[in-house]
Amino acid sequence: MTEHNLPDLVVVYRAKGLIEGEIIKGFLEAQGIRASVSQEAAGKIYGLTVGDLGIAEILVRAEDKDKAVALLREVEAGEFANEILISGDAEQNALGPQSLPDEAELQHRKKVLILCTGNSARSQIAEAVVNNDCWDKWVAYSAGTNPALAVNPYAIRVLEEAGIFHQGEPKSVEVFRDKEFDLIITVCDNARETCPLWLGKGNRLHIGFEDPAAVEGTDEEKLEAFRKTLKLIRAAIPPVLNEYA
Repeated sequence: MTEHNLPDLVVVYRAKGLIEGEIIKGFLEAQGIRASVSQEAAGKIYGLTVGDLGIAEILVRAEDKDKAVALLREVEAGEFANEILISGDAEQNALGPQSLPDEAELQHRKKVLILCTGNSARSQIAEAVVNNDCWDKWVAYSAGTNPALAVNPYAIRVLEEAGIFHQGEPKSVEVFRDKEFDLIITVCDNARETCPLWLGKGNRLHIGFEDPAAVEGTDEEKLEAFRKTLKLIRAAIPPVLNEYA
């Protein structure tokens, strides 16, 4: 057991806030190292202020620690300042950071809040997808009107299958009530659920997906429902965000 009681994960860097943490995570993953950003001190991490907002810890698998530390030392020395780092996943066509940007550049990233009821499956998947696929233009957050106790394990499994490491946790929409977003997306199924009502600022958009957690059957059938949802979310939401970018 390693730091934070997360098996096989160790801290390799302490970033100044979630946004910088996501940038560093993207850099490491562009180099083929799966990484995650610690969700410790969620109140600080989700404060939505760019800058010195608490500490976001970058974690990698224990076997990747030495390589990650060496790469991050090279970054700090300016070794990657003039390079464009391309992800090894050709299907995603995702670009890694050209360099670690300054605070002025971070201000240009837009914020999207993704809402559903339990904040345990669809909205968590969507949050992870946006932060993975659209990291250079958007920062995603998610919440629910009646948050569950934990993220659905099938959601975590399909994200990991896709190489998207996510450590979000269910949160109440009230956490973000006084915050400003560029876009609010509801992902609940209007035919079956009542979507959360957002009273704050920001453009509102509904992109509904059936709840994969409602699927009954074998373990594989449930897992396949979550795979389908991930595929649909990945196909639908990033193109919409590109229009708003």
